[in-house]
Amino acid sequence: MDRLTSFARGTAGIGAVVAYQIGAHYAAATPGAHGFGLAMALVPLLAIALVAAARSAQRAWLVPVWMLVCALLWMTREPLARHFDWGLYLEHASFNLMMAYVFGRTLMAGREPLCTHFARMVHGTLTPRIARYSRRITLAWTLFFLTTAAVSTLLFATASIVTWSTFANYLSLPLVGVMFVVEYLCRRIVLRGEPRSSLLDAVRAYRQSGQSTHTAADRPR
Repeated sequence: MDRLTSFARGTAGIGAVVAYQIGAHYAAATPGAHGFGLAMALVPLLAIALVAAARSAQRAWLVPVWMLVCALLWMTREPLARHFDWGLYLEHASFNLMMAYVFGRTLMAGREPLCTHFARMVHGTLTPRIARYSRRITLAWTLFFLTTAAVSTLLFATASIVTWSTFANYLSLPLVGVMFVVEYLCRRIVLRGEPRSSLLDAVRAYRQSGQSTHTAADRPR
């Protein structure tokens, strides 16, 4: 049942992302769809903000602030709709910069690279080769997301909105998949003779680690 629930949630999440990207590209490519484009730019952010505010211990004032922000956005919807493309661009660029930060900050001195952390979850003790390789892969993912944000910015500044949207909404995620495939092939070559693992192994290890943490926290002291 847990696997079925996880699969259903994952499928729903992927479906939501695909639907969002199709809708965002439709808004960018269709003349007169500015209002719809503004909704695509703002609704996901407002929904995330509402969930965060409702779950916060300061919800008594955060939720009213959220409602006030919504009211202000509604009153300024017409000028905002004329520039909805900026909202879509900022969402795309900021997401990739955030992912670059998530990976890149773990490369700082005294920290364990993120991919090394995942590898340790799967293998336990790491050989020096795996440790070096996982650090390089963490750097590769950091550069990948930085490059994606840079290309998005360049296209937004110099190309048509349709061209930018095609890259942002139809190419970015497939490129992530290509990155996974290239990394897997490189791993098979560079780490030949070392214990093998897949992304699913890392996901399972991460989930098991999280479950163990929750179990330990729930035990009586």
